[in-house]
Amino acid sequence: FRSVFIFVAWIAVWQLGRLVEYTPHASVWFPAAGFSFACLLVHCRKAVIPIMLAAITITIWNINHYQLPLSLQQMIWAGFLFGLAHILPYWLGAACISTLSKSKNKNTPQLIITFLLVAGLATLIATVLVIMSLVYTKQVDISEVNEMLLPFWIGDLAGVIVLAPLFTGILNKLFPTSYVKLGVFYTENLGSFKVLASKISINLVLISISMLTAYILESRESAFAIFFLAVTHMWIACTESPAFNIISLAISSLLIVVLVHILGLMDHVMVYQFAINVIAANALFGMAVPQLMADNEALKFQVYTDTLTQVSSRHFMMEQAEREISKSHQANTPLTLVVFDLDNFKQINDLYGHMAGDNALQKVSKLSQNALRSNDMIARFGGDEFVLLLPGLNEANAQQIVERIKNAISTIKVKDTYMSSSFGLAELLPNEHFNELFKRADKALYHSKARGGNQIKLATA
Repeated sequence: FRSVFIFVAWIAVWQLGRLVEYTPHASVWFPAAGFSFACLLVHCRKAVIPIMLAAITITIWNINHYQLPLSLQQMIWAGFLFGLAHILPYWLGAACISTLSKSKNKNTPQLIITFLLVAGLATLIATVLVIMSLVYTKQVDISEVNEMLLPFWIGDLAGVIVLAPLFTGILNKLFPTSYVKLGVFYTENLGSFKVLASKISINLVLISISMLTAYILESRESAFAIFFLAVTHMWIACTESPAFNIISLAISSLLIVVLVHILGLMDHVMVYQFAINVIAANALFGMAVPQLMADNEALKFQVYTDTLTQVSSRHFMMEQAEREISKSHQANTPLTLVVFDLDNFKQINDLYGHMAGDNALQKVSKLSQNALRSNDMIARFGGDEFVLLLPGLNEANAQQIVERIKNAISTIKVKDTYMSSSFGLAELLPNEHFNELFKRADKALYHSKARGGNQIKLATA
């Protein structure tokens, strides 16, 4: 059933491209290229034979259509060469995408960028090989090659970029056993069909207005208005699911192709070919934007947050401290920095293991955060050492917060051992920078530890 489906569907899709053929062997787009790429992506070598048989069949039909003086044997040979030249580049391109899709380190931007690069290269190779086969089998005169090369390639490229993602999704639905892992593009929550319909309607209206304007004015420059469609498709790409983006792209491109044919805009056909490709590439890359933003947020979280305790990282604390210190100097307001650690924490790790120690650090972080104001900040500097940034508080007021934290920590029990902590406080001095402030607070902590721990020590000026 799969082989018969691919054979019949390939011929139907090829005929769809022939409807907008504006010169022999070149149409506004070539849907069969996108269908072949999708079949080879989803079904790999199992799609080769039905595509080859379809290529031979359509070549025989094509030769008869153009009334070329070739025998049946020559027609079959020409069809085989066309099938080989058509299949091989797309098979290799699909293999690249399939391999990447199975990689553990793959991500949406990688897949999309790779697909666009592979599509461009595969269609170029396919174009050259197919034209060579047409010349070799005397279907095309060699003098026509230069004229047909670019439109042939751009038409194939439009077919792959626009339709291969759509055909891949359809084939994955019809035949769930696939050689490619692209579920992220087709299984994600689709969203609202009503909202999508409204956005697609806007696109269709813009396309119609743009192309009718080109038809009425009959100027080449007016045809370039179609490129404004890239804006609305980027909007859809950044706000809708990948599947919706792929569907809207196919619908818009189909309307462009149909209107080129209906309105007789063949004088501007290259403009519309390039527009389809540019809009499609732009929209597909737009699908990667949400993923890139999510990745950036994840990286920020890793840089700014301590993984174990979920409080701020040392790097982020130092950045924020510099900003708050600068504000305090400018506004002449107090600021206090607190450095504290846990007494005998190494002993807890040695007696009860690092898991128990990690659990204790998490509890300390949570209780400390509960005692802070919304504009205060806590960061883990390393090991069991923490830093508090308390803008707007002098030493006396900061000490009240520190007392609450110290008392809360004393309630934490690890097995049979209650925890205790030592603190060093330093209030910001005029013209003082973070490093000097931190050194004074850290020195106060050292004195607190030297006196037996479980104490709060104020720094000297």
